[in-house]
Amino acid sequence: MDALRNTIKASVGQPAVRDTLTTQLRFYFPRITAVEFGADELTVVSEEAVPQEKLERSVRLILDRFRAIPRGVRTRTLLDSGDPASVESWLAARPARFPSAVLCDAADAFAGELRRVARRTGRRAVTGRAAELRSGVNVYGHESAALLAALDRFANRCVARAYDAEELLIPSLIPSSVVDRSGYFETGCQHLSFVAPVSNDPDLFEEFLPFWRGSAERGERGADRRVLDYLKAPRDLLNPAACLHCYRLLEGQVFAEDEALVMTVGGSVFRDESGNLNNQERLYEFRMREGVVVGGAGPVARMHGELLDLMAMTGLLLGLDFSLETASDMFFSDGAGAQLFAQLVSDSKIELAVRSHTLGRKVASASLNKHGSHFSDAFGIRDERGLAASTLCIGFGIDRLAFLLTERGDADLAALADRVAANAERLAGERS
Repeated sequence: MDALRNTIKASVGQPAVRDTLTTQLRFYFPRITAVEFGADELTVVSEEAVPQEKLERSVRLILDRFRAIPRGVRTRTLLDSGDPASVESWLAARPARFPSAVLCDAADAFAGELRRVARRTGRRAVTGRAAELRSGVNVYGHESAALLAALDRFANRCVARAYDAEELLIPSLIPSSVVDRSGYFETGCQHLSFVAPVSNDPDLFEEFLPFWRGSAERGERGADRRVLDYLKAPRDLLNPAACLHCYRLLEGQVFAEDEALVMTVGGSVFRDESGNLNNQERLYEFRMREGVVVGGAGPVARMHGELLDLMAMTGLLLGLDFSLETASDMFFSDGAGAQLFAQLVSDSKIELAVRSHTLGRKVASASLNKHGSHFSDAFGIRDERGLAASTLCIGFGIDRLAFLLTERGDADLAALADRVAANAERLAGERS
């Protein structure tokens, strides 16, 4: 069937607003496959009909939220790996030096893990990179699973050893009350997935299994919303961000001006991005390794520079085609325009944006985020003067990094290990 096209009169000049509009429309209308922009109009391409009135209303609402952003405001590039002069300049005058010995040790361990896995032989349950359960959900086997684990341990080693960080083991569930206090409902409610067990009310419990069997006979299993009638009221969410667990643990604590606590957390993160999901770089369940820093403004600012250097060195070590650039989150709320503008004109969010040669665009694979007093105010975390403590986090998208490495044919783990080792040796010489 030919694709359907709906054209709407609208002028969208800023790249960040175009990206936001496209993502949000595909969230609301999963059958949209693309949004094309002209001088004073946009065309929505879809697999099947999209309600025209609802579509136009959504476009107007989204654009109204971002209309105040000046046309010239856009992201800034801090480092481009494709430009030798940019790399040379970074290595000569980086904002701060991440500890070289820690980086080299982590790179050696990473390469060693890959070489050990590369020697394994035998039958496989998963052929290729992954087995796709449904859009956004994969099962990984052998080389892919080993690469994911090695990438996670590399990022963890870097943060844990450089800062004597406390490693936290977090669950996949988080109380909805904690997420609400963190402000995530206002800044990222589109990512949230509630968790609701089967009801323990005896009448409902006895009715549930006959209902479930009947829905299967009608071909409705998994698609019948009446299943909600048999569930408890949800109290928990699947993790929308790993770092959110950290701030509740520090509620009410006081830090010295020269003190900082560093934590490293890793595990599954869940974001249902609706029509934006695929089985490559947009997953419903994916793995993150995050380093979270809380403390006095001075040490937190120093670590921001060092962790920015870590992002750059990670891209160079892995041999990625990347840039470090200022970025923004995806905001859906009424204050979205102000939030997007604030991020675009500051360095509060910096991403490791890797060029994907199969997707034909950049993929954000790690980010460094300044929070200001956002989480400290929410959980009463102070310095000894009574001011809000500073917080930041660095997050590595483990699944995205693995995808970007394997899309180039780097399923040969031994060859990848050799390249990482060679890059580590070269960078150690350049940084000495």
